[in-house]
Amino acid sequence: MPLNSFRLVLDTNVLVRGFINSGSDSGRILQLCEQRRAVTLLSSAVLREYRFILADTKLCARYPQLEQPEIAVAIERLIYVSDLYRRVGVRFDYPRDPKDSHLIELAIAGAATHLISTDDDLVSLPNGRTEAAKRFRQRLPVIEVVSPYDFLRLHREKLRLT
Repeated sequence: MPLNSFRLVLDTNVLVRGFINSGSDSGRILQLCEQRRAVTLLSSAVLREYRFILADTKLCARYPQLEQPEIAVAIERLIYVSDLYRRVGVRFDYPRDPKDSHLIELAIAGAATHLISTDDDLVSLPNGRTEAAKRFRQRLPVIEVVSPYDFLRLHREKLRLT
């Protein structure tokens, strides 16, 4: 698999963790995306969520690394190196966690190879027995839904990580 054939949808929890600690697994994934060693997929809905969460006053007070001018620049850099889908015409009903529907919809629309998250609801979809999990596998039969740690561990050689 060529490096740029990794097409990633990043859950907001991955983005936040990466901005808080650039040396974390999430931070390393953000660096890979900025270096264009993997392609981040973005949609208007995902960007709205990123900006909303990253502007949360309690989160910003707890983590000074999330200072708004720097975060705004980091988001703009991410947009620049990403495949941006302004309109995602796909619908996926995910009643267990409706807020995650837009991530799945983006993954379908952008033919993602990976959805990276620390959310157990998402990580369990490929093996789940629910109706939503079955529909997920039908719509995305080859996607990997993994944690940042697992993504880096599973693809260390392809990403040429040290």
